[in-house]
Amino acid sequence: MKASRFVLVLAAAAISGCSGATGLSTEALFGNGEPEGPTAPINDPPMRAFQVGTVSARAIKCGFNFDPAKLKAAYLAYERTQAGGTADVSRIEKIYDVSFNGVAKAVAGESEYCSATKTKTIKADLTRHLAGDYAPSEQPKVQQEEGLFTGWGSDGSEGGGVRSTLPGDNSDI
Repeated sequence: MKASRFVLVLAAAAISGCSGATGLSTEALFGNGEPEGPTAPINDPPMRAFQVGTVSARAIKCGFNFDPAKLKAAYLAYERTQAGGTADVSRIEKIYDVSFNGVAKAVAGESEYCSATKTKTIKADLTRHLAGDYAPSEQPKVQQEEGLFTGWGSDGSEGGGVRSTLPGDNSDI
């Protein structure tokens, strides 16, 4: 009797711990009233510094021919010309350096890093930055991984869902 009571109290405590402010909620199921779809990336000095630093490190890894020191200097000069940017330039430079060094270390050992898709994205971002456009790029859509219930409820036109043909029917082969 004591063991079952202990299990009940433990289960109740575990369930009550799940009702905090963060975590899962019905908002994931029903939405929060905001429109779905991509939102514009934040275009402030820290985000620009992070973007330019990471793109520069990725471009070096993939062998793009450019001068990373010249890109950094041009970017920091741009930030100095922005309204109120002179006080934060040292902070922005630190963000740039941290993002550059972090990405450079993270991708250094990856021999398969420079895929065709990544190279295309890096080239587009690097070209923009070299032309003086330091705004963060739109984040690509992240493809969802296939799960246990992927495709359920669809009509099967996208390749998922339940087959509505007989097992011996080979008309779709």
